[in-house]
Amino acid sequence: MDVNVILGFISIVVTLLCAYLGALLHRKTERIKIMEGQLSEKRYSAYAKLYDFFYDMFKNSKDNKTINNREMRNRLLEAKKELIMYGTDEVVFALNSYLSSLTEEDIYKQVDSFLDVMVLIRKDMCGETKINRDAILLNIMQDEKELQKFKYMRLNNLEL
Repeated sequence: MDVNVILGFISIVVTLLCAYLGALLHRKTERIKIMEGQLSEKRYSAYAKLYDFFYDMFKNSKDNKTINNREMRNRLLEAKKELIMYGTDEVVFALNSYLSSLTEEDIYKQVDSFLDVMVLIRKDMCGETKINRDAILLNIMQDEKELQKFKYMRLNNLEL
């Protein structure tokens, strides 16, 4: 056999092998992107349920509405279930710290733990963000003077 024929044959086989491996790699990469997209959607859903839960609690307390403890507990459990499956480790640990802080009487620690959860969720969903604890508190309180009063009282360890 002619050396050129052999080299031509090897060249064709190597080209076909490279094309096959490239297609296989592309397919796996696409599958990973699809899975990451699905995970991101699930994570967003879990975070949204947690945000909805917190904001409904705030709304009910501002409206002086009676809270259905059973319903709210079930909503929180559902959000926690999804969060443990799809949330980042940092968010899960922050939520655990927040929930643990609820057994303490230090309202400032509870608020700080809550804000940690909110900021971490925001960072996970948006990447870097300029939204910080104060921006979240102001969003909830809707009053700059109340925010400053709260910060002053926390700084001086005064009770609300």
